[in-house]
Amino acid sequence: MGIRFPTTSLIVACLLLCSSGLALAGTEARCTALGSNCLCSEPMNTNTHDGGNATWTTPGPFNFDDSPSASECWPTRAGENYCSSQLFAPVTAGSEAGKLPSGHALSSVMHHIGQGICHVTHPAIVEAPNVTYCARAYRRWDATTQIPDGSSLQQQKILTVGGAPSGTNDILNAQISLDNFGDIHTRFDGNMFDAPIDFSSLGNVTTDCINNYCRFEICFDYSAIGEGRVRLRRTKVSPGDGSTTTSFKPVGNVLRPSGIDLIGAPNGVSLYAQGIIANSYNTHFLVTHVRPENRNFWIGPACEVEGGCGGANPVPAAPTGLNAN
Repeated sequence: MGIRFPTTSLIVACLLLCSSGLALAGTEARCTALGSNCLCSEPMNTNTHDGGNATWTTPGPFNFDDSPSASECWPTRAGENYCSSQLFAPVTAGSEAGKLPSGHALSSVMHHIGQGICHVTHPAIVEAPNVTYCARAYRRWDATTQIPDGSSLQQQKILTVGGAPSGTNDILNAQISLDNFGDIHTRFDGNMFDAPIDFSSLGNVTTDCINNYCRFEICFDYSAIGEGRVRLRRTKVSPGDGSTTTSFKPVGNVLRPSGIDLIGAPNGVSLYAQGIIANSYNTHFLVTHVRPENRNFWIGPACEVEGGCGGANPVPAAPTGLNAN
C-alpha cells in the first residue's frame, strides 16, 4: 500500500492556521490578547473595502475588508468609518520603507490628504464606574503636509475619546490634535467632568512624526467613586528613537458615581483638518477597556506595526513547486 501525503490545500491550511502565535487575518494580535476587553479594532491593513471594492471614492463610508465582524469597530459596534476629504485610500507598506519599523508585518497603510470630515469612530462609551477606557492609533505626516501657522482655526485632529449623554451638552472630550506650528496639543475638557484647563504638549509633529510613525494613546480613568481622569501619550516608533512623552490631566471637579452613557460625537481616529491641507499615513486603531480601573494600563504597541509577531510576515506565503497526492 502506497504512502498518502497531505494534499497541497491541507498543507497550506496548516501553514496559515496551525502555526503558534498567529492571529487570524484582520484581527490585531493585541486585540486577541485582550480577549473580551478588546472593544474593537480597525487595522486598516487592506487595499479593499465593502467586500472587495478596490476603488476608494470620497465622500463615503468605508467598511475595511481586513477587519472581521467579530472585532471590527464599524458597522458592528461604532458609529461610522467615513471620510469626505480629497483622498482616503491605501498605499502599499513598501512605499513607506524607511519610515516603518523594519520588523513590521503590514501590507497597506491608509493615506489621507485634505480637509473636511474624516474619522474611524470608537463605540459609544457606556460604563459603570471603576474602569479604564483606552484608544490607540498610529500616524505619520508627510513632509509636504501643511502645518498650522498660527492663523485662526487651523488644526487637525489626531485621536479623540469622548461623547455626551443623549439630549445634553455634558461633553467628555479627551483629545490629541495638531496645533500651531506643529505642536501636538492635548486636552481634557467639557462639562461631563469639568476638568481644569490644561493644554500640555506631547511634542511637535515636525520633529517627532514625519520621518517615523508615532503611536498615540488616550486612556480615560473612571474611578470607583465617579472621578474622571485622562492620560495621553505619544511614542516615536522605530526608526525613531522610541522616546515617549506623556500628559497626565488634572482630575475633574465633577463626580459621576452612577455611570455614563455617551453617544454622539465622531470620535476615535480623527482626521478632520481645518484651514490646512493635511497629508498623513494611518494604521492600527484599537479600543479597549479594563476593569477595575487601572491608571498604569496602556494598550501599547501593535506587533504588526512595531514587530514581534513572529516574523516580518506572520502569514506565510503558499508553498510552490509541490507535487503531492
